[in-house]
Amino acid sequence: MPIGLLSPRLTRTQLWLVEQVHDGESFIFRNYDTGTVLGIENGSSTQGTSIVVQSYAPTSENTSSQHWEVIWVRDNNKIPYYCITNQRTRTVLDQTENVENGAGFSVKSWNFHGCQRQLWSFERATFPTMYWLVSLPSRQRLQYIPNPSNATSLDVKTEFPSPNQLWYLESVVEYDGYYRIRHVDSEDRVLDLSSKDNKSVLARTLEGGDNQMWKITDIDLNGIVSIVCARNDTVLYAKSDREGVYYPRGATDASTCNGRYQWCLAPLSIPSLFWTVRVRGSLLLNPVAASPLPTGARGEVDYTAQWRFVTQSRNPYFTIVNRGTGNSLRNSSGSSLTADNNPSSNQYYWALDGEREDYIITNLSTSNVIAWADGNTQALSGGAMDVNHHWFINASLQSVPSFALINAKTGMALGYVPNVSSGSVMTDRAFNSYRCQWIFQQVGTDTDDRPIYVIINKLSDKVLDHWGGVRIEALDNDPINLHHRWRLVPCHKRYFAFVNVSTGKYLYDDGNAPNVSNAAGTMTDEDRRCCWTLVSHRDSTYDTIALDIDITSPYLESRHIVKRIPKKPPKGKCNAKAQPSHIPDNPRIIQATNRVLRDVVERLIDQLDFDRINDQPSRTLASTSRTEVVRDWRIDVPRPIQAGWECDGWVRIGLNGTYMDQNGVRVANIQGQYNAQTILHVIVPVCVTFGRQRIREAMTRSLETATSVRLDAPENTTASGSKKQPTTYVFTSLRWY
Repeated sequence: MPIGLLSPRLTRTQLWLVEQVHDGESFIFRNYDTGTVLGIENGSSTQGTSIVVQSYAPTSENTSSQHWEVIWVRDNNKIPYYCITNQRTRTVLDQTENVENGAGFSVKSWNFHGCQRQLWSFERATFPTMYWLVSLPSRQRLQYIPNPSNATSLDVKTEFPSPNQLWYLESVVEYDGYYRIRHVDSEDRVLDLSSKDNKSVLARTLEGGDNQMWKITDIDLNGIVSIVCARNDTVLYAKSDREGVYYPRGATDASTCNGRYQWCLAPLSIPSLFWTVRVRGSLLLNPVAASPLPTGARGEVDYTAQWRFVTQSRNPYFTIVNRGTGNSLRNSSGSSLTADNNPSSNQYYWALDGEREDYIITNLSTSNVIAWADGNTQALSGGAMDVNHHWFINASLQSVPSFALINAKTGMALGYVPNVSSGSVMTDRAFNSYRCQWIFQQVGTDTDDRPIYVIINKLSDKVLDHWGGVRIEALDNDPINLHHRWRLVPCHKRYFAFVNVSTGKYLYDDGNAPNVSNAAGTMTDEDRRCCWTLVSHRDSTYDTIALDIDITSPYLESRHIVKRIPKKPPKGKCNAKAQPSHIPDNPRIIQATNRVLRDVVERLIDQLDFDRINDQPSRTLASTSRTEVVRDWRIDVPRPIQAGWECDGWVRIGLNGTYMDQNGVRVANIQGQYNAQTILHVIVPVCVTFGRQRIREAMTRSLETATSVRLDAPENTTASGSKKQPTTYVFTSLRWY
């Protein structure tokens, strides 16, 4: 079950960020509290070497003792277990039976032998959804400040979020629909209807009685609710005395339709714990950089524009740490924003206010908000209604699909070569390395309304450039340089040609350095040097392809390829009535931004235990409901995603039938759904053994990117039920445009 970040069962030093590194295969484990990463002492391969935490040292070497591979070993009770293997030493994390310095069992590096102490599972940590409980008649917040009588009170909202005024809901497993309302600052305290008079509202330690259980019922769709205690159906309300002072009270036989007895649950804005980008329109928050900021997809690869929010003890405010520098954002006075690595005062602390991903970010020392003004990011006073003070906070890593560009003739991928003045683009077989992964950002359309892209290297943030019309390089992006812009032209199947907008020439690879050339008017099947396929991940047996509609499927109706299968009668002879299999449109995929919803979906993904998909009718592969999530998984589900959760299949993964694709391969159509919304989509050739972990990874990639993902059968395997035969592609008067 996910662990609440404020839970007394957990300290921040036990939290780890799992970050993929530039090779595309391994990860670093960064401690949430200290920012240091997991490594092997002195990089030693000796068995029994201590595992240490140390500052991260980025390296261009092929291997690092701070890089780890996460390798699935087996499932146990529907929980996946992994060995965590050091990339350099090939030893694994091993929990010994020795206790060192009273700090628990020590972890050493050891050769893998498969015992339980070398197997690890991942348990996601989350913030609970925290609320202000706002009385409608008084507009004041329910609060608890420790006092001898344990009394709660009502007061106006503090300038910055105060843990005294914040509460979170904890489902009561044994009583369907009831919650304990737990105080954030004094987490051992829950909202309590006094047993003495059944009227006083207190905050007491948990005793388990019905006077500490509350049913929260929606009055309307704007967060207006009634809060009713299980004891005698006592209604929580705000009572006023003769002086007009409000205080919380319980009332029996009260009508919840009366506004006097109604409350608003106002959620506290909580950002992602992982690296994020801060965006206002197309602008990225980056007060440290002196040069113009990248926009759109480029924020995926520019670490100076990525930040993470680090909690401060039990207080609902944060330091904001830059990924590129490790420095924390600071506003000491005036409008200037600086950053350094010594956060020690309120100048480094920031409170968030807003809904969903739209935030106002306020400094605790100066009360200034981060704003965009006069072409710069500044700290300015007030003005919550000013849109230039609002920022979107988006998860950065893996949220935009990237691709290896693999040539049809050579089988090599286009790759970036760092630290050279010439020859910065070569070919490579490290398909999954960031140096061979490219992000497509649309920057316009041509006169025929076809998309035009800049192609951005994931490792370097450089863009693919037909430099001076002479050679291929990867250089800093120039928005007005047409040599940096490319169009995609379909070849056949999922192959494309890349046409430079400035020169009209075509990117090719013939086994030497990649370059461009004029394309012949007519090409044969042997001349494939100008054709490239886009692959998100490749290993020895399979491809994973993110089917970004705007990139991998542009204007496919414009193909100029005649496909002839041997021994198949020409159209109109003997098969005039033959009809192709129905190919469904890719569904509209909704980004699952709610962290708890993603936890639930990932839990379902981990339960899938098949290694291949057989040709079979539509059916549910995994599903869950409120009872399982709350009672068995003990996940507290926030109210915004509770719609439909009383029904089986509230969140589900299903096989929506099989069909023959445009290449004659029978594939399974798998969708993950939250109520009626599709949140992941995977296409898998049937009767091909990919392994459960590969299928799970494809689903997770689709969930992260909100993009359809396809697993591709190995070249030497034909999916069962496929009509695919050895095929000849005849390029008949192919018009390169």
